[in-house]
Amino acid sequence: MKHGLLSDITSQALQVALRGTAARQEALADNIANIDTPGFTRTTVAFEQSLRAAIAAARRGGGRTGDAVESTLIQREKDYASPRRVDGNNVSIEREMTALARNALAHQAVGELLAGRIRGLRAVIRGNRG
Repeated sequence: MKHGLLSDITSQALQVALRGTAARQEALADNIANIDTPGFTRTTVAFEQSLRAAIAAARRGGGRTGDAVESTLIQREKDYASPRRVDGNNVSIEREMTALARNALAHQAVGELLAGRIRGLRAVIRGNRG
């Protein structure tokens, strides 16, 4: 059980979201790098649903720490549902580039939210003296 300034549910959720968007960025880059690899199956990263469930469980439990949230599973999965080209590859550059842009924005937003929490904590610790 972690105890610290960033062990609350919100801070833990933001940290998980950063790890999740970073993992998704790696998967998307891998997909793009393999766009011409015959038989390649694209991968996706899912974590939002399990993060929402962990947050809800932590809040129901009345705990002040984000331990359950911190252990949220960030899962990389093969995408067998997307249509394949003749060469067996199912990477679509349009889909990957759109997802890459969306993920980059999400990562930046989460990073800024977490940085804002840290700045707020610093201000409180310093007594707003800068």
